[in-house]
Amino acid sequence: MKNIADTAYLVAMYRALESERADALFHDPYARLLAGGKGAMLVEVLGEKEKITNAIALRTRLIDEQIEKLVQSHEIDTVLNLAAGLDTRPYRLNLPGSLRWVEIDFADILAEKEQKLLQATPVCTLERVKLDITDISERKRLFAEITKNSKQALVITEGLLSYLPEPQVASIAADIYEQSNLNWWLFELESADTLQNYDKIYARKIFDQYFASGNKTLLFAPTEGTSFFKKYGWRVAESLYVWKELRRLKRQVKLAWLVEMLMKLNQTHCETQQQSSIVLLCKTGLLATS
Repeated sequence: MKNIADTAYLVAMYRALESERADALFHDPYARLLAGGKGAMLVEVLGEKEKITNAIALRTRLIDEQIEKLVQSHEIDTVLNLAAGLDTRPYRLNLPGSLRWVEIDFADILAEKEQKLLQATPVCTLERVKLDITDISERKRLFAEITKNSKQALVITEGLLSYLPEPQVASIAADIYEQSNLNWWLFELESADTLQNYDKIYARKIFDQYFASGNKTLLFAPTEGTSFFKKYGWRVAESLYVWKELRRLKRQVKLAWLVEMLMKLNQTHCETQQQSSIVLLCKTGLLATS
């Protein structure tokens, strides 16, 4: 069985493909270098290249925008990127030099990343911590250290939560919340509809076969949507619907207008399940972003 961490090469290759478009939603000059031959191979194995590239491009662009906006408007001094993979935001975003950016992931992928980016210079202070984020004691120790040395921190779990069973997500939600300065949390939330229609999605079958010997890799897509996090003290500061944002960014997909119209007509269902979205949470004591 392949390691699910290898998806980092796959995602990097999608970022490279997007960056090479004339109408690219962002530019990542390091993506193809980091993806390497493994990333190129995985893209071909999975298929549906244009569709998945669009999805990864949208996720990347929306998270980019949220990070830059938060850092500028809420005096974020620390960003903690859990399961960072081959992300390059500390090198390519408009960030202040005083910002502390901490990447967390497995030792092998961080070592390879560091080697490939030796000639690149991050725009802010960058640290890398080799850690399995599912190790509860080590995770708590790390969170406590980040809290001690920051005033206002943003946690990012891009592409991580969907691979974790619900009890692990709940544990992470509680662990982040209990730290006084880890006040913001940004991630992608898969829709419950996706989980319910799992067996009909061809690309997911190929993905699961390659990375998990046919076992499901999508484990977290709560039926209650973002309400899942309320019991751990979190509130929604912003939730960006994938279909709506595709239209805003003029990256149209077939029948996107129809899907958006149906979502508006069925507002209760929409609010409950949230659909696939980029979610920004803040602690209940903080004001939501405008």
